[in-house]
Amino acid sequence: MMKGRLIKAAGVSVRARTVLAAIRRHGSVSRSVLIRETGLSGTAIFRATEELEVAGLVRAGATVAEGRGQPSNIIHIVPDAAFALGLSVMTDRADVALLDLAGCVRARAEITMPGMPRGDLLDAAASFGTGALSSLGIEPDRLNGLGIAVAGFFVAPDMVNPAEELEDWALVDLRADASRRLTMPVVVENIASAAALGERLLGVGSRYASSCYVNVASGFGAGIIVDGVLMRGRHGNAGEIAGLFPMAGRATPNLATLRACLADHGVSTTGIADMVARFDPAWPGVEAWLTEHQPSFSYLFGVLRRTLDCEALILGGRLPRVLARRIVDAAEWPETTLTDRRGTRAPMTLLDVASLEPDLAGPLGAASLVFHRTLFD
Repeated sequence: MMKGRLIKAAGVSVRARTVLAAIRRHGSVSRSVLIRETGLSGTAIFRATEELEVAGLVRAGATVAEGRGQPSNIIHIVPDAAFALGLSVMTDRADVALLDLAGCVRARAEITMPGMPRGDLLDAAASFGTGALSSLGIEPDRLNGLGIAVAGFFVAPDMVNPAEELEDWALVDLRADASRRLTMPVVVENIASAAALGERLLGVGSRYASSCYVNVASGFGAGIIVDGVLMRGRHGNAGEIAGLFPMAGRATPNLATLRACLADHGVSTTGIADMVARFDPAWPGVEAWLTEHQPSFSYLFGVLRRTLDCEALILGGRLPRVLARRIVDAAEWPETTLTDRRGTRAPMTLLDVASLEPDLAGPLGAASLVFHRTLFD
C-alpha cells in the first residue's frame, strides 16, 4: 500500500526537503522569498522546486514582480500530494486525524475503546484513514504513515511508560509493533510534545517561533518548541515538568484533581471526558480548585519563564479554555519580582491560551511528525 509513495519521497534530495518545509509554512510563496528564507542561491532554489514539482509535491504558478529583479514564480504546495494519520491515546480517550500536506485536517474521529487495546486501536486508526481517503477520492498510496502520541514518558526511543490505564501500551516498541501490524511508517511521540506541534501548526503557537505548550490533562506535561523545532531532550522526555510540583512542596494541578474537587462539592461526572464536555465555570468546586492550584500555576510559569526564555507559554491540553483563561489572567507573573537594573528588566515572555480544540492538538501534531520524518527532515 505504501511502496510507491515512499520511493517517491525517499528520492527527494535533502536540499529539496528543506525547501519543501519552507513552502509548506507559507502554502504559496515566491522563489525570491525562498531564497531569502533558506539562504540558498537562486539556482539551488530553482532546481529544488523543479525537483519537487516532478515529484508532484508542489506546482509552479503565475509570476510576480518583486523589486528590481526578474519576476518570480509563485510556488504552491499540493495539498493532496501526501497525507498522514495522527493517533492520540490518553487514559480515557483516543482520537485520530487525517492531515494533508498543506497542514489541513481533512477528517477526524474519536475511536475510544474500553481498556484502550493497542491492536484494536491501531486497526481502527488505519481503517479510518483508508475510509477517509476513499471518501475524498484519494489513492491509498498517498498515505505516508501514522504518528502515535501516547500519554507517558519514554524509557527507550519508541517505548513509553504510561499510566496504569494504558497497560497495553506500556514498555513495548510501539514503532516496530505498529509498523509491522499496519505495514506503514510509524513515529512515536509523547502526547504533550505532539500537542505542542499541533498548536504550532494550526493554533496560537503559529504566532511564535519559540514556545512552551503546557498540557493539562489527567496528568501534566509540556512540549517545547525552539525556533520552530521540537526540543525532545536526550531521552525524549523534555517537558516532563509534573515532578517540579512535589519537589517544591506544591499541589499538582491536573484534571483528575479538578474532578475530585468537583465531586467533593456535589458535582458528579462519569470521567474526565464527561467533565470536559459538560464543564460549567459556575459549578461549585471550581473556585476551590483554583484557590488551591493557582499558586502552582504561577510558580510553574515563573520557572519556565526563567529557564526557557521562550516567546510564549501556552496553557492548553484538555483544560477547559474558559478555565485556562482565568488561570492565565490571574497568574503572578515574575516581572514584578525580577531585578530592575538601570531601569530595565529582561524582555517579557507572553502568557497565552491554546486555541485548538482540546482533543485535536495531539493527533494533529502526531500526524505532522510523519511529514517531518518522511518529507521534511
